[in-house]
Amino acid sequence: MRLLSLKNVSARRGDVDVLRDVTFEVGAGEVVGLVGPNGAGKTTLMRAALGLLPHSGASTLAGLSPRERARKAAWLPQTREIAWPVSVATLVALGRTPYLAGGRTLSSDDERAVAAALNHMGLVEFADRTATELSGGEQARVLIARVLAQEAPLIMADEPVAGLDPAHQFSLMRVFRGLAEAGQSVVVSLHDLGLAARHCTRLILLDQGRVVADGSAEDVLSDVRLSEVFGIAGHWADVPGGRAFHALERQA
Repeated sequence: MRLLSLKNVSARRGDVDVLRDVTFEVGAGEVVGLVGPNGAGKTTLMRAALGLLPHSGASTLAGLSPRERARKAAWLPQTREIAWPVSVATLVALGRTPYLAGGRTLSSDDERAVAAALNHMGLVEFADRTATELSGGEQARVLIARVLAQEAPLIMADEPVAGLDPAHQFSLMRVFRGLAEAGQSVVVSLHDLGLAARHCTRLILLDQGRVVADGSAEDVLSDVRLSEVFGIAGHWADVPGGRAFHALERQA
């Protein structure tokens, strides 16, 4: 089942082409990693796909009403801030807003979704804590849980591992893989190529606003592309559980 389709999507900021003729589809059961250097267009691509900024071309999510879009795709932006001193459970429950009519209380299905999201992010014991009193990493996990509680078929997450310690980075990527195995899909931007290679089912490499490669991690992270796009080298190794990628400094 197709959850997202982009065709010739382009975007500009002033006189600068930030995104150029991007075309791809995302089907059910995928964890698609958007990778590329700073300024490659990853955030712009995600926002354009959601219809959150002006663009040309076609996206199956752009043009929907906010409620319709929120039922099809959950969005975790790169800039994350908790402004109100509410409990963790209350904040996570905001993920159920697209399904609630005005003034309606949470149903048993809503409560189940919130409980599952808290469990996924290791926040069950934090449910009654005030969200603004948590550490930065803990607040990041709360906001990710809110996205998970939305239970949209597609999750779009912009650098969700930023601010998380290594254990929680791995845990979150395993959660994404589990969701994909259950039929949802995730489009996630990542700077950690090792994490992307290990946990994503597919990588899309962006450079200067264009898609330079789209496929398996080993195909996308080739020696030539690593050198030309990132200015680095890389090493693949067989480790317990599969293949692992390590970024290396390119030797002169």
